[in-house]
Amino acid sequence: MTINVKAYANADDVLIAWQPDTWSNDWVGFQLERRNNITQQTTVLSNRIPPKPGEKPVADAGISSTQSPFRRCIWTDHSVVDTDNISYRVTAMKSGANGTFTPDSASVSAWTTPAVASGDAGGGLSAYFNRGTLMSQIVSRFVQGDTSDDSLRNFVKSLSDPANQARRYLSGDALHEILAFLHDADLRGSQIHAAIYEMNDEELVGALKPFGSRGNVLLGNGSATKPNIAGELGGAGLTVKHRDLSNAGRSSPSVHNKFVVESDAHGNAIRVLTGSTNWTTTGLCTQLNNVLIIENAVIAKRYLDQWGKLVAAGNAMPPALKTSNSSPTSDSNISVFFAATNGEAEFKPVLDLIKNAKDGALFLMFMPGQSPLLDALLVRAQQNDIYVRGVVSTMMASKNGNIVSVGGEVVKSGAPKQSFHDDVQLPHGVSATNEPSWADVEFSVQQIRNAGMIAIVHSKTIVIDPFSDNCAVITGSHNFSVAASEKNDENLVIIRGNKQLAQAYALHINGVYDHYSWRGYLGSGGNPDQIYSLDGWKPGGGKEQELDFWMEEPVPPRPTRSGGSAAQQPSVASGASARTAVKKTPKKAPKKSAKKVAKTSAKKSAKKARKPAKAAKAKKTKAGSTKKAKAKKAKAKK
Repeated sequence: MTINVKAYANADDVLIAWQPDTWSNDWVGFQLERRNNITQQTTVLSNRIPPKPGEKPVADAGISSTQSPFRRCIWTDHSVVDTDNISYRVTAMKSGANGTFTPDSASVSAWTTPAVASGDAGGGLSAYFNRGTLMSQIVSRFVQGDTSDDSLRNFVKSLSDPANQARRYLSGDALHEILAFLHDADLRGSQIHAAIYEMNDEELVGALKPFGSRGNVLLGNGSATKPNIAGELGGAGLTVKHRDLSNAGRSSPSVHNKFVVESDAHGNAIRVLTGSTNWTTTGLCTQLNNVLIIENAVIAKRYLDQWGKLVAAGNAMPPALKTSNSSPTSDSNISVFFAATNGEAEFKPVLDLIKNAKDGALFLMFMPGQSPLLDALLVRAQQNDIYVRGVVSTMMASKNGNIVSVGGEVVKSGAPKQSFHDDVQLPHGVSATNEPSWADVEFSVQQIRNAGMIAIVHSKTIVIDPFSDNCAVITGSHNFSVAASEKNDENLVIIRGNKQLAQAYALHINGVYDHYSWRGYLGSGGNPDQIYSLDGWKPGGGKEQELDFWMEEPVPPRPTRSGGSAAQQPSVASGASARTAVKKTPKKAPKKSAKKVAKTSAKKSAKKARKPAKAAKAKKTKAGSTKKAKAKKAKAKK
């Protein structure tokens, strides 16, 4: 018997997936080992789940997978750091005497191909992620289990301190890379042009000040910007501009970019930093965000030109700007659109990518509204012919900026999108009635609101076919909403053909999905002890589609359900988090004939089922058009 293993790495995480070619009924779990390929030191990875159901939480360091085997076939190793060169191997475990476990020596896998932890995806592209307070159990450890309102409020206040340990952990690579980008640009004597929606983080403000007259900042109309920020930057010699599309001091329509362009001493654009990360303490530490660095002179120049156009437009969105925004700038495999556009121009290539996805589509969205991109992804999820996973995060604030609701949905192939009920609204809040005995304490959504934690999925990303040469990543500041396309300042980047980057973002998304799926499962009355069974990972089990996807094999359709929870089967144990990773991968395995037949059959069935749906849609469209025509006629008569 052989256990095939794959490992994917980013700057500080590795996702490991394994699949036995033959399963033994004696197996109860798996031991996972990591080897440092520089020192040759081997470490047995730890599990955060106790050996048996009903036991109390394990120590913070976890428990060796020799003593508590992993009851799954996908795991994320968070203990690696940047530049680590590592490999992994898997051994099946059997039950031993007196509640112990013994390895099945015949099952030991080969070591994986060495993976180097790095955010550098090649081709001048680098991707980094923060951790955010979505990692609720990590926060619980930082506050030593005291999740009272006062404790969480004090925790949030402490995150503004650059020396704070929790700040450094939660902001992760995102903060580090923003600071490194600015520091390196300053050392080179470069100029910078930044367009920032909102800013209040003093460490980031401090990193801008050394540029003096070489620094140029366009501040948007985000409500979180502190009144003193412009004065501080101006006092340090930077040129500070303002732009407010609301013309009334409101945050919407939003001047929503978060980019910085570095130019050399002669004004030639060199590189640009973009992504979803707001330059606020919550953007760094409580929201979940991404940072993308593009070292490409053509793309960087387009961002620099856009900065000038925004400044020249003042507080307006003139037709000429929208027309300019509607034409992408492309170089090599990178394209960038700016919003607002005419006719949702930036959505058209993305819709084509979603429609033509062959293997998988993964996504994170924040307040997309009635987004055509979300609609297209939901169609692919219901067609159930590719692997689809996504999280849609929502938030509503009062006029004074206080959060009044936090919600969201998970989306997966073959299942309806699932709204969480009050006790398990995003991002977490597993109630005491359905919390596993071995889980660390978590805090409720109401407590999150009371503390002003703003623990939301703010990363906006779509990944198509991450293991294919035709892969694509779509990201930037854009919320993928119609309102953002029609009214906001935004940037949307499409990168094709970079598998390492696509896998990095895919694993970022997968970790977020797993986090919410698990809590949704518990909130729907799921039995947490189900994770002690391997049945779901075996051929024909509920996890087969997920495992085949990460093993780069043909993905069989899931059994389609017409209702119920999208999280009926748990995706991840409570100890997992929203952090994920990637590396280059070998070619796909040859297709298995049985799966190919099943997939072809499912496609035919799906096509047949879509015919009445199309007719119903056409009828609905016609009715809607008639209704609109009548309303228009009545209005004209009036």
